[in-house]
Amino acid sequence: MGNVDLEVLKSNVSDYTLQNDDLNKILESLKESIIANGNLLMDANKEDVKVSKKQIKIKKMLQIVDKYKDVEFTPQNSQKIIIYKGDPYVTLHVCLQALTRKTKVILLHEAFMTGVNQILMSILKNIFSKKNVQNLIYEKNDYSFDDIKKINGFVKDIVIIGDTSIYQLLDKENISSKFYSYNNIGLYCEAEDLIKLQEAIYIYANENHYEIEILYVDSVQDAIEKINTDRFKNTAILLTKSTENKGLFEKSIKNMDVYVNDNPFKEELGRIYNYL
Repeated sequence: MGNVDLEVLKSNVSDYTLQNDDLNKILESLKESIIANGNLLMDANKEDVKVSKKQIKIKKMLQIVDKYKDVEFTPQNSQKIIIYKGDPYVTLHVCLQALTRKTKVILLHEAFMTGVNQILMSILKNIFSKKNVQNLIYEKNDYSFDDIKKINGFVKDIVIIGDTSIYQLLDKENISSKFYSYNNIGLYCEAEDLIKLQEAIYIYANENHYEIEILYVDSVQDAIEKINTDRFKNTAILLTKSTENKGLFEKSIKNMDVYVNDNPFKEELGRIYNYL
């Protein structure tokens, strides 16, 4: 596993408890630190944007932190491997869920948004350590499949967020894991003169580590059936000039974010779950 010390990964989380007042103080300190390091985060994002087009917003990070105010402390005293694409917003969510559940998380992700993620991890670890929360988070952004198998030797719980290819690899190896969709898109275009828009959406999605599948089926009804039976998708897009098919698509797609002739990237895609 390269320069990774397995003993560090095996180290126990420091013993701590959190009352609502304690948690809220940590969250306020975290918000203050994010604001204080805002310029560093945005400068790092400028470097990341040279590779992908994803741009972070400090305001969005602060909103995420606020979601965890007054969350009940429910310690699990466990360890979990979290595999995801590297979206910094997911990083923040998972780390705060780890804090409130006293669950050690080993974050494995692609070399995506590495600058922002490194600064964010430094901020989180610094704030946590001041409250005697140690060894809660480990992060690696250039992992291999062999790394997963090595860590899985002592951490049995694997959570995959959005990365279907890793899920399929683990499944072939009979390694159990739990999958949550995030930024997993199904797109159907039924209007020939909207193909260029389909291509633009596809290119943007790939540049920003969204998993997108263009559906080559015969009808809107076929697309609806395919999307509704795909448990890995959380976002459905239809490009059409038919008012009737627009209504049918919006009415028939179940438990997903639906976009018809609309920009799906106006807001951050991906529903957040209790991953731990």
